Amino acid sequence: MRATHADRRHELRRNLFAMNADGFAFSVMVGIGETYLPAFVLSRGMGELTAALIATVPMLLGSLLQLAAPLILKRIRSYRYFVVGSASLQAASLLILMGMALAPHVPPWAVFIPATIYWAAGLATGPAWNTWVEQLVPHRIRSGFFARRSRLSHIGVLAGLISGGLMLRWSAAHGNTVGVFAIMFAIGSTGRFISAFMLARQTQAYVERHHKRHPSLPDVNPAGRFREVMGILRHPGSAGRLVLFLMAMQTAVHVSGPYFTPFMLKSMQLSWTTYMGLLSLGFIGKMLSLPWAGRLANRAGADRLLLVGSLGIVPISALWMIRQDVWFLASIQVLSGLVWGCYELAMLLQFFRQIPAERRVGILTLYNMGNSAAMVLGSLIGAVILTRLGTTYDAYLTVFVASGVIRATAVLLLPGRRQAIRATRVVVSDWISRTIAVRPMAGTMERPVFAAMDDDEPPVAAQDADSAAHENREPRTESMTQWRRSVV
Repeated sequence: MRATHADRRHELRRNLFAMNADGFAFSVMVGIGETYLPAFVLSRGMGELTAALIATVPMLLGSLLQLAAPLILKRIRSYRYFVVGSASLQAASLLILMGMALAPHVPPWAVFIPATIYWAAGLATGPAWNTWVEQLVPHRIRSGFFARRSRLSHIGVLAGLISGGLMLRWSAAHGNTVGVFAIMFAIGSTGRFISAFMLARQTQAYVERHHKRHPSLPDVNPAGRFREVMGILRHPGSAGRLVLFLMAMQTAVHVSGPYFTPFMLKSMQLSWTTYMGLLSLGFIGKMLSLPWAGRLANRAGADRLLLVGSLGIVPISALWMIRQDVWFLASIQVLSGLVWGCYELAMLLQFFRQIPAERRVGILTLYNMGNSAAMVLGSLIGAVILTRLGTTYDAYLTVFVASGVIRATAVLLLPGRRQAIRATRVVVSDWISRTIAVRPMAGTMERPVFAAMDDDEPPVAAQDADSAAHENREPRTESMTQWRRSVV
């Protein structure tokens, strides 16, 4: 028995170390790789509209392609093989971008291919990874462990952002910007390959085939998801109205969101260091807001926090019309991070503390596809305005103000307290998430770690690995309920 406990303790420690290393390496890739893709498009002279659309269109295409992930996983029947393969494919997409950075001529449309592969592989990884780690990490230490892992990942994103900005600053002084982008993509790819290696070191877990003892649980295949989505569209209810509001707000935000990078780098002619600094300040502002946002959610409820965040992001883009000096923009970026932290935490709580578990698959599928479509729609509206007015300094400011007006209109769709999903006060201690993208003035894109949020059991204080290893139980087999909790 003692040897069995020692083996289990060693295996747990190995898994926890590998998960931390995976999270940090993945986050460095996000900070130094995909975040700078619009800037790379601009540096290759592909145009400002292309630089904006590269931040939205590949995500929509990727979200559609990743719907095949459950079918692939069902055939492979191994979480580790599926997640490692998807992570490696995502790393390979950055190698393709590295090759494009070194190529003498690349048509603009070609950049969308590796970007779509990047997002398809990344989005497909999330649900399987969430369900996998839920089987590997004992319940008693999940909250504390994933909170520390989340903070480590945020440090990785910030390190990637700052490193990329400093490398581009050096490139400007030596006239080799495109070559430095190739190095940045290579570093990002290396980070993701390291992440895949660390994923491969974690304990294997297999998908259990569908059994008749779960007849009431929903299908995870695309056809089953489509039927659920259509049912929600016919009878949206309060949850459907919440999703409608979130998609409307996302559309409004992305009327301007993708165009801040072209405006800063082309119209304002900001240095790479200043651009990196503004991106980093928004990210830091969001991290600073989370303790305060959590306390507000605990005291007033998630619905009040959502209202505060929604009202806060309304004027952010329009404030750029007032002044464009760097210090003023820096303060706006910090403010943007603060209000986006409130908005995104409230959105998470609305979904996973108040929407009935049996409806989450359909509602989240609708939201994720609609969210990506809303981003593209918003960016196309911004493109139409810029095309009509010309990509001038004042035209960009007009787009930013228009986005603020549309955001204010979207707030009118926010469900009232009587119509909204029931208002509850919840206990929020840590924001446990993975940052998958950083966008200027449009918040970061986060995916929560659902394994650390248990619907059925109350939170338990974190224990060390030795204590957790005493839990004499084997990893749980996969059920549709676990998949339901881990849908991205």
